[in-house]
Amino acid sequence: MKHSLIILISFLLCGFSQTARADVIADFHFEGTLGDKIGVSIEFAVNGDMVAVGEIVYTNHKNPIRMLLVGVWDGDEYRLNEYKPDGTVTGCLYMKIDDTTYNTPEMTEGTWINYKTGKMYEMKNMEYIGTSTNCFWDNGTKETIEGDYYFHQWDTASNSMVIGSASFRWAGDHKLNFEILNDLEVGYIDNTPGRPAELRPYTYNDFVYEKCSYVFEAHFFKNFVVLITASEPGNNMCGDKNLKIDGVYFKMKNEK
Repeated sequence: MKHSLIILISFLLCGFSQTARADVIADFHFEGTLGDKIGVSIEFAVNGDMVAVGEIVYTNHKNPIRMLLVGVWDGDEYRLNEYKPDGTVTGCLYMKIDDTTYNTPEMTEGTWINYKTGKMYEMKNMEYIGTSTNCFWDNGTKETIEGDYYFHQWDTASNSMVIGSASFRWAGDHKLNFEILNDLEVGYIDNTPGRPAELRPYTYNDFVYEKCSYVFEAHFFKNFVVLITASEPGNNMCGDKNLKIDGVYFKMKNEK
């Protein structure tokens, strides 16, 4: 059986169900421009673990271009990567949003950057349209979670592409065996034999796993998984002190 990188993202719209909306703690829809001329519509929602997912639409085109947004809120700003359908990161969005009062949320700062090309645009005239209506995660099912995933992202520090893979297989009711590789020089981890990861009840779309004092979170969406290190840097007794598997891994389709 061969694997081909066939990304299953559906951008009409985002391909997420609204059944898990109870997990959403914030959601936004802004419209404005990158620089003075590039029209954009930005929608995203944030879950209780501060994972943000949505889309950016480039509205100047006759057929508007929709691109996936995935990132986090770090307590100060929203940091989201922009993805092409093949999983390539084409830009990074940094946004500060004031929604601490009963007034209309306001984007106080916003920047779009492509680190590979050096292009940078200030977000201008960003008008709050309302809450996001399109981008929410599904309850986890065997069909949406189990499978093989692929990761690749440009690393500015090494000026090279970092690649990785992840595999998740059911090991009982709401339990998963996993194997994750994020570049041979960065890290590898699998579950301890006989101790699979266990999905959180009710939504069954995420888990937290600890091995050798290294802790990470996995957040499953319809066609990708977000992996986030939850332990302190270097807090790993498995041997690789620099173990880090963070990233967005896109689901691949098997071809016979």
